[in-house]
Amino acid sequence: MRKRAFLLLAALTALLLLSGCKVSGNPLPQEMEEETLLEQGRAVAAQLNGGEWQAVYDQLREDARETSSPEAIQAYMGEWLDKAGTYVKEEEAMATGQTLKDTGEEYGTAVLYCKHEKKNLMYRVAFSTGMELMGIQITAR
Repeated sequence: MRKRAFLLLAALTALLLLSGCKVSGNPLPQEMEEETLLEQGRAVAAQLNGGEWQAVYDQLREDARETSSPEAIQAYMGEWLDKAGTYVKEEEAMATGQTLKDTGEEYGTAVLYCKHEKKNLMYRVAFSTGMELMGIQITAR
């Protein structure tokens, strides 16, 4: 079950990985505002750290919900939080624009560098131009 949950969330984060996602500060799509994107990204990160798996899942746009579940999000975050410990604070943030290679769809990603008790993490929270949550990715910093 844990492996299945991880695979579901891995498919969700594939949107970021397969698009050649790099944090280099590419311009946001014209329809997006940096502060709004960062605020929404911070809200999702707070929900993830608060154990609000269902709330995060409910924000996912329809195509992302098809490959995930609240349990998959919980398993994915559980693995990271086991290694990193409790969230302490955000240290830095930026917003970057990206494009899905297969469809040409533009989107924005809130990139949050966060301090945790044991290890620092980077949260990438991707949103469509309509501010629908497309996916999340956590990596060690």
